[in-house]
Order: sequence, then structure tokens, then C-alpha cells
Amino acid sequence: MLSFYLQMVETPEEKSLVEYLYNNYRQIMYKTAFSILHNSNDAEDAVHEAFLRVVKNISKFSEYSSNENLSYLVITVRGISLDMLAAQKRKTVLDEEMPDTIDVEEIAEQKADYETAIKNIGNLTPALRNIATLYFVKQMTYAEISQLLDKNISTIRSSISRAKSILRTPEKENSNE
Repeated sequence: MLSFYLQMVETPEEKSLVEYLYNNYRQIMYKTAFSILHNSNDAEDAVHEAFLRVVKNISKFSEYSSNENLSYLVITVRGISLDMLAAQKRKTVLDEEMPDTIDVEEIAEQKADYETAIKNIGNLTPALRNIATLYFVKQMTYAEISQLLDKNISTIRSSISRAKSILRTPEKENSNE
């Protein structure tokens, strides 16, 4: 797969960075995806999708340290995995012809068993935590986050607004769950 990703970038510096990210962080990304999806094939698909997004945004990765790159990679693969999990749950509900009563955010929170580096953002749901980390900590724009996470820009705006509201009143978030 590495050769596939290398063909997608142009400069030797970008090729070197892609190779470095792939060789050093692929296993961590796989473990993150597997901890959410509990399926090897789905975890591999999530890592592949994450690397496709990384390659599209490779210029962002050259600006940051290894720890920051790791944060981006984990956030990206976690978001993809949670989206895949939600899609699987919706499909299961439709296949069983049951009413849509599954709380996907609750399931995702149970699956995400690791802490974020930022304590005040750690109380958010996984999806909001990803977006809030990219916006508040990494200071990415709405458009950059939208492209990295492959989400509609209006979804990013509303998520950031929701995160701001929750961060202002953390006890309110706890009482809603």
C-alpha cells in the first residue's frame, strides 16, 4: 500500500514524509481503529481511508512535530472509525427493521477508551473532541477541518459551536447524557 500512497505525492520531501508517517504510525492507527471497530478488515479500511486523507493534506503534516502528526493521524482514523461504526449500526437497524433507537454517540463513547491530551476537551463526545482539538488546539480553519475529516463545512461550524457551548458549561454536558 505504501507505494500506492507514494504515487499520490509529487516531491521527494512529500514522499519521504508519507513513508515516515506510514512506517511509524500505521500500527498505532490500526490499533485505534480496531479498538473502535473490533474487526480487522474494517480497521484496515479505516487506516487506508485515513492515509488517503493524509496524502491529500500532506502539506499540513510537514509543519508539525512527530507528536502533533501522531495526534492528527489518530484523530483522523478515530473519526473515520466512528463514522464506520455509526454506518454499521444504522445498517443493522435497517436490516432488522427495528426502530432507530440506538444512541450512536453513546456507543462511540464506550468504544473510545483513551484520553485526549487536552483535559477540558476530554469531556466532549468523540466526534466533537476531534473537531474541537483540530479547531482550538491545532488552530485549523473550518475548511481545513472539513477537508481533513471529509465532513460538510456547515457540520464543522455547528460542531464547533456546540463544543464552545459545552466547554462554557461542562456540568450541562454531563447532565444531558
